[in-house]
Amino acid sequence: MANASLRIGQRELLGALVLEPCGILDASSYGGLRDAMAKAGTEEPRAVIVDVDGLDVRDRSALSVFPAVAERLGQWPGVPVLLASSTEEVHELLAEYRLDRFVPVHRSVAAAAGAIDDPPPRLVQRRELPNSLASAVRARRFVQDTCDAWQMAEPPRDDAVDIVNELVENTLQHTYCAPSIRLELRRGVFTVAVYDDDPVRPCPGEGSTATRGKRGLTLVDVLSRVWGCSPTPWGGKVVWAVL
Repeated sequence: MANASLRIGQRELLGALVLEPCGILDASSYGGLRDAMAKAGTEEPRAVIVDVDGLDVRDRSALSVFPAVAERLGQWPGVPVLLASSTEEVHELLAEYRLDRFVPVHRSVAAAAGAIDDPPPRLVQRRELPNSLASAVRARRFVQDTCDAWQMAEPPRDDAVDIVNELVENTLQHTYCAPSIRLELRRGVFTVAVYDDDPVRPCPGEGSTATRGKRGLTLVDVLSRVWGCSPTPWGGKVVWAVL
């Protein structure tokens, strides 16, 4: 993965994904690093570790990419972000920016990997659907059955059904893709995620179902604590909502 000023390598270590950016970090390369971190998180590793030793930080404000993505991945899919550097100069720079208030900073990649907490117990169910008008019905039934099996109360269950309906309808109406669903319950936090192979982000107002006087992503925004859209490593996207 690369752009004009920044190349980003990736490897796996102890279930974590280690990103190794090399080059200039400034306003022009901020987006590339942000997207690489977000894509790594969608693979649901134990953590995303960024080895920052290869960065030439030309614009210190671009360091905000780390707390911004850490907060997003912490919301969904619950993946921690850690930084690693073996050089004193880089540590002084990160300390000056007070980055360790938001993202853990370690002296090596190995130390960062050793500091990863075991992921909390989580329940996960997945379902792949065809690009068919019947898929919205199947999606609603899948969420209902899963919530019943997990003994979830009615309010979050009903909200999750409405959310998955809107997200699947969006995929069916605005892409030629077959949607897939991922449901997760972790420490009482329930998430609904719908994947497709189209990289185009959904627009507010998209959707087909009139529910509680609202439609589409407007309804998703009302019913969820937080929601968002992230790129996937295979070139598509995932739209997710946390209840």
